[in-house]
Amino acid sequence: MGRPEGTIENYLRDRVKSLGGECRKCRWIGRRGCADDLIWFPLREGQTRPRYAFVECKAPGKMVDWRSLQGREILAMRKAGWAVYVVSCKQEVDDMLLEVLG
Repeated sequence: MGRPEGTIENYLRDRVKSLGGECRKCRWIGRRGCADDLIWFPLREGQTRPRYAFVECKAPGKMVDWRSLQGREILAMRKAGWAVYVVSCKQEVDDMLLEVLG
């Protein structure tokens, strides 16, 4: 049947594509716990700030344990200035995309 988070990940990919963006699955060689999807959108005319984010898809209703390896890795990436989101339902994907595209 696939991974429980697969439904959310598929929705993320479909929504990003429908909005003209790109979605890539990332592999972090030698690292564990990192967000594993990278999304980005082309610059609009007159825009200078790139629109991108790392996304961690969780199974519906699941959350990140911020004390776990994954939680600490996501917090470290955020502290370094990366946009990193955790989503576990379609509404969270839509809300995140509104923020990224804002």
